[in-house]
This record gives sequence, structure tokens and C-alpha cells, in this order.
Amino acid sequence: SFATKKMRARRLLFIPVKNLYQLFLHAAILMMLSNPVHASPLLRCLVSYAGSTHTIETGLTRQPYDVESIDIGGRFRFKAIMVGAGDNIDYIKLYAYFQTRSNNIPIHQASYLPPFAVSMTPINLTPINHLYAGDVERELQYQCTLQEVVP
Repeated sequence: SFATKKMRARRLLFIPVKNLYQLFLHAAILMMLSNPVHASPLLRCLVSYAGSTHTIETGLTRQPYDVESIDIGGRFRFKAIMVGAGDNIDYIKLYAYFQTRSNNIPIHQASYLPPFAVSMTPINLTPINHLYAGDVERELQYQCTLQEVVP
């Protein structure tokens, strides 16, 4: 009957709380259900030179010119930029520079445009790249992956 269904609906909405711990547990569950956590993209590059590997992680930015390049062994610099907002990636750019005493010489620039495959497991964005620069042809290697992470 209608009255029985109404009574069952009231029982479903009422959650008996026997102690303070249960109250916090129920509140946490309700918060998780009402505020879903959104994953955001993460660009991770492994950059190697002279037997040392650096992990460079980059999130989304709206200010690509504010991203600093990273020193790699005093011989190279590497910069990874992922431009976008929310979970939308507008583009990705990767830069490598050879360091000299007077300045940094650009030796590599790669641009990637959407669509991007993004999942919770890392997906290769680039192959393993080998870059050579300088009088003795020093070698820099890098590979980048793209994945979603929960903040």
C-alpha cells in the first residue's frame, strides 16, 4: 500500500547513529557521494643524461611562459609545458636546450595537439628520444607519458 511504501522511504532516509564515530563515517560517505573527485592530467617525462635520470612532472597551466626549464647535469635544460584548464588539454610542448657558458641553445622542440588519450595508467606520449649536441655530441634521452591523477 501507499502508506507502507512511504514508511519504507522514510526508513531509507533515516540512518540511525549509535556513536560519534558512525556519525563522522556517515558524513564522510555523504560528502564523497555529493562531491565527486575529478582527476586531472599529469605529464611525466623521464630525462636522462650521463647515467642520471630526472623525473619532470607537469600539470596544466594557463601561463606557459612562466614554466621554468630544468637543469639536466649542467649540460642540458629541459622544459615540459601542458597548457589547458580543468581536465582539458589545449596543447603540450617539449623543449630541450644545450647549455654553453654564455647561453642556452635550443636543440629540440616538439608540439602535440589534441585529442589526447588520458587514463589512470600512464600512456606513452612520446617514444624514447635521443638528442645530440655540443662539440663531443653529448646525448640527452627523454620519454614522456600522460595520465590522470586524483589530487
